[in-house]
Amino acid sequence: YKDARSGGVGAFTVDNFPVFDYFRPNLYGIFDSNHGYKMIGVGKEVAAVLVGEHSRLLYPFRFERFATGDLHPVSSSPYPWS
Repeated sequence: YKDARSGGVGAFTVDNFPVFDYFRPNLYGIFDSNHGYKMIGVGKEVAAVLVGEHSRLLYPFRFERFATGDLHPVSSSPYPWS
């Protein structure tokens, strides 16, 4: 690990977990909270949601969790995503 400027902008959610949800009837957002390497398996689940199925795997990552206070637990790991 080297602490150096990368020129990029990192975007994080309050609980450091991604958001997968509809924001408008024709707008589905996939926001990864700056650690996209874990996103590889999300495509199949999102595709199912887009054709009208429910995904219990994506449910915990809905945008509404911020309004309801149903956030993910805080990790004591030095890495906020684990």
